[in-house]
Amino acid sequence: MRNPVIRHALAAALVLAFAGNIASARDDEYQRLADRIDRLAADPILGQRATAQFDRARASLAEFKEAGRRSREQLVYVVERRIDTAQATAEAEYLESQRVELQRENDRLQLAIARRDAAQARAELERQRLQSQIRAEEAERLAREAEAARLEGEQAAQAADAARAEAAQAKRMAAAQAKAAALAKKEAELEAAISGKAPPKGDAAAKPKAKPAAKPAAKPKKTPGASGK
Repeated sequence: MRNPVIRHALAAALVLAFAGNIASARDDEYQRLADRIDRLAADPILGQRATAQFDRARASLAEFKEAGRRSREQLVYVVERRIDTAQATAEAEYLESQRVELQRENDRLQLAIARRDAAQARAELERQRLQSQIRAEEAERLAREAEAARLEGEQAAQAADAARAEAAQAKRMAAAQAKAAALAKKEAELEAAISGKAPPKGDAAAKPKAKPAAKPAAKPKKTPGASGK
């Protein structure tokens, strides 16, 4: 071991072994970080989002691959945080897109509800209009029937008045005829009493007395001694 050559060879071997271990550890860490970035990039939901943050994480990973031992731990931390930032940003963008889509869906539903309510309101308005029209037509029909009934009642009342007037007129005529007959009879009785004749019987007294026939005019008497010669 006291041979300098051997000591230098052993030292070189240790340095190479240590460097190899460092390189292997760095390669493992690099691969782990690269795999994490690749998994996120391959995610169907997150892979197409937060592209700027993923590019920064890849740039930091490439810087880590070329870095020396002293800055390796710091760069691992930087790469980890940028990957976390890229993932959180992608998830936030996804949630925001979901929120926007849900808001749009809600707007579409609200629009559909508003259109349905408007259609129902128009249908209700049309139904009310038809009902109002039907009620108006029914009221008009009832008014016509009432007017016809009123006119019919007036005509019936007028007919009754006419019948009563006709009956009264007939009664007055009968009374007048009876009075005329009584007066004629009385006149016949008075004439009979004056002339000493018996009054006519039955309906004969009721008949007006016939006037005596006119006597022919007397011929003028001839004056004695008067001659036509």
